[in-house]
Amino acid sequence: MIASLLAAAAFQVGPFYEQRDDYWALRPFVSQENGETDVLWPIFTKHRDWWRFCYLVNSQDYPDTDGGHQFSVVPFWFNGHDPQEGDYWGFFPFYGHHPHIGMMYDLDFALWPAWHRYRMPRGRDWLETNSVFFPFVSWRSDGAWSFWPFYGVNYQRESDHRYALWPLVTWASYRDDRDTAGEGYSWSVLPFYSRVRRRYEEQDSFLPPFFSVAATWGKRLPAAGELVHSGPESLRVRFPWPFFEYESTPVRVRFSLWPFYESDVRYEYLASRTKGRCRETESSHVTRFGWKLVELYDDEVRVFPFYASGRDYTRIWPFWESETEKDVTRTSVLALFPIRWVPAVDRNWAKFWTLYENASYADHTDHSLLWGIIRWRTEKE
Repeated sequence: MIASLLAAAAFQVGPFYEQRDDYWALRPFVSQENGETDVLWPIFTKHRDWWRFCYLVNSQDYPDTDGGHQFSVVPFWFNGHDPQEGDYWGFFPFYGHHPHIGMMYDLDFALWPAWHRYRMPRGRDWLETNSVFFPFVSWRSDGAWSFWPFYGVNYQRESDHRYALWPLVTWASYRDDRDTAGEGYSWSVLPFYSRVRRRYEEQDSFLPPFFSVAATWGKRLPAAGELVHSGPESLRVRFPWPFFEYESTPVRVRFSLWPFYESDVRYEYLASRTKGRCRETESSHVTRFGWKLVELYDDEVRVFPFYASGRDYTRIWPFWESETEKDVTRTSVLALFPIRWVPAVDRNWAKFWTLYENASYADHTDHSLLWGIIRWRTEKE
């Protein structure tokens, strides 16, 4: 008992100071774990290759590149170095160049939204987009253009899309493609009606998106080698959305009476080694009540935010939680933060409300009360 108290005094002082092999904290001011440092989290966090201040000022190094780095003050300023592009910078909305943001490459802007330009990969080529007074006037290197909201043309790999008085009138034509629903057409006149007629898909919507019926067909390869209908294999009915929805596909069956009830079953297919066929197996099933307030999974029950119980985890918020990992069960009281396992919260704040915790092993349980000031061990028979 005396040794435990001395260890607690040396490595833990109430909720304020704690030290382990790979972790130490002087709460709530600073903590460090596995190369990540927090200072008055969430105000400042530093990792091995990056740091951020209030989620607005960010600095990032790219160790896998030759001196690549970036600094930004969201949303006004950014600058950095790219090994291929060289130095770059931007002062939004006045002027800037950035080699890669999201899906956009070689982004240039000046007096945004007065003008911007960027490239996106399309297959083995690049697609360049220009915009003047975004979103009103834009044009692309493949011939697509838009004078929003009056008229626009958009070309994709397998389809051509147009609109007039967007989003009131839209229409599209589709070419045959092995990865899509095949050739056909679609059109929509909002808020009244929309239609899709493609080789492997049909859909009718009344007062879209509230009332709709959609069906798709699978593809099979007969002896002649021609793709043909193999019968409807997917069906979705909304009447009206989002209050009633039924969906049936080879990998999912879903029924929803929002916000009261939902049943969602997902399937996977396992190949048979003997006959070369696939057999259907149920992989997961969840039932929900009150939208997502009550969720019943195959191996877990959730009642947000008050209760959650699974194979290795049980939580009764805000009083108690228990988690098992590698044959060790850890229990803590209280558990005020409503989201499970947020490392920064655990490092910097959780100890203030964790009055009691224990770690249960195969032959004994270690207890800690009032942040380790009182510790004891109980043996298991």
